[in-house]
Amino acid sequence: MDRVDTNIDEEKRGKLITLAAFIALAIFVSKITQSQSQIILWRVYLNASIYFLITFVGLIWSFNFQVKKRSVLYLLQSAFYVFSQAIFIEFFFFQKFNRIYEALILLLLMFLVFIGNYVSFLMANVLNVDLFKKIPLAQVGRTSSYLISLLMMYFFTFSFLVTGLEIYFLLPLILLSYGFIIWVHYINIGVEEKELYRKSILTLLISFILFLGMFLTGDSHEIVAAIPVLGYYFSVGVVSQERVSFGNSKGIYFYISILVISFLVGIFLNI
Repeated sequence: MDRVDTNIDEEKRGKLITLAAFIALAIFVSKITQSQSQIILWRVYLNASIYFLITFVGLIWSFNFQVKKRSVLYLLQSAFYVFSQAIFIEFFFFQKFNRIYEALILLLLMFLVFIGNYVSFLMANVLNVDLFKKIPLAQVGRTSSYLISLLMMYFFTFSFLVTGLEIYFLLPLILLSYGFIIWVHYINIGVEEKELYRKSILTLLISFILFLGMFLTGDSHEIVAAIPVLGYYFSVGVVSQERVSFGNSKGIYFYISILVISFLVGIFLNI
């Protein structure tokens, strides 16, 4: 039985590596063969949507179709991570690559894309397997979910800003993307249902208010996108705690101080 389980795990690992490599290679080929010197918005989001579908279906295939209803959250998280990653790369590296060294830089970036995708897929696999049988690696999967959610928040924020959406489209999109990222991560780390909405809304408010404050003070997309992520980083550590004792309340005040200082520095750099 152990031999069979080992073979199944190796088979899954091979499928996940193949899927992660395929997506990274597709993004690389798409960029080096790009003929336009300007961004075509609809094509960027269309390509990202295709990667989203490939990831979602590919993960079901990689899991040997052994999924439950709860698995959909893990599939969506990884698929949206790939989506956010794809649009971020398109917007951040928007120009054509005409020189060899530029293509080499992109190739290095694609290696990092492969690693990020593979970690995301492994996370989804570990959390999915944990639905069928409890495994020690589940905690590693939850930590990976944290890292993936941080990257997703940055990628989405930066990309939506670069897109140049009207504010009445931008703010709802930011709210929806932040809300989804936070909600899914809190589910992944096992926040109880009675606390889920309260903690999700509180974290959402902190991240969104920080975004709004930075957005209204300047237009440096890199900085505007970074501060809400920092707020989310601290919020997950503080809000997810069930109890706040005197000892760790000092730690909370320290986090708040760091966050306020970071926000002020961000405003200074963003003006």
